[in-house]
Amino acid sequence: MGRRRPSLTSWEGTAYRATTYDVPLWVRPNRRPGRWNFARELSAQYLCLDVDAPFAELIRNEQLRTERDAAMLRVSLWEVRLFESAIADYGTFEKAEAAGFPAKALVDDDRERCQHEARWLIECGARGVLAPSAALPGTVNLTLFGPRVEVPWQSETKLSSEVRVRRIGGKGPPPTGLVDRVRHYGDPHAGLEAHRQAVRARRSAG
Repeated sequence: MGRRRPSLTSWEGTAYRATTYDVPLWVRPNRRPGRWNFARELSAQYLCLDVDAPFAELIRNEQLRTERDAAMLRVSLWEVRLFESAIADYGTFEKAEAAGFPAKALVDDDRERCQHEARWLIECGARGVLAPSAALPGTVNLTLFGPRVEVPWQSETKLSSEVRVRRIGGKGPPPTGLVDRVRHYGDPHAGLEAHRQAVRARRSAG
């Protein structure tokens, strides 16, 4: 028996993205694989709901483990204003499991399960997915599927692909002290561990 189609919801709010280049959004398919995309298959926009999380994701992906190494990065931070329909909400480990997706896969170092899940979600009409950050436990990321085009912050969006974006400050390094908060490859994920403990406690109590 196949999985039940995902429950999709609308999402409105502000998200953040950090880039080492001067454009915030993808129109063409991503050249590199990401957690929710295979290389050169689709455009995926990786956004974070916490302002520190985009820096954490870069630090983790570049495997920067010292303050000195992180300080060498020169990053643009973008604020993105969104109203999106058809978002799959895997924003907690509990929600993902309720939707039939394993909690561990959300933050696993091996991203293949998420990449295949993205294909399935897109087939079901999803325009994006909320999920816990693998790099900064306790925060949530929003990944949008498909191309998006930036428009000025004060503009009215006329197309579903248009997104209001503005740069916050100039290019600079990640916040001081963030390296010590990043969950690096091979490290346990505090949020996943807390979820597992809560599941075990409920089973014991039941």
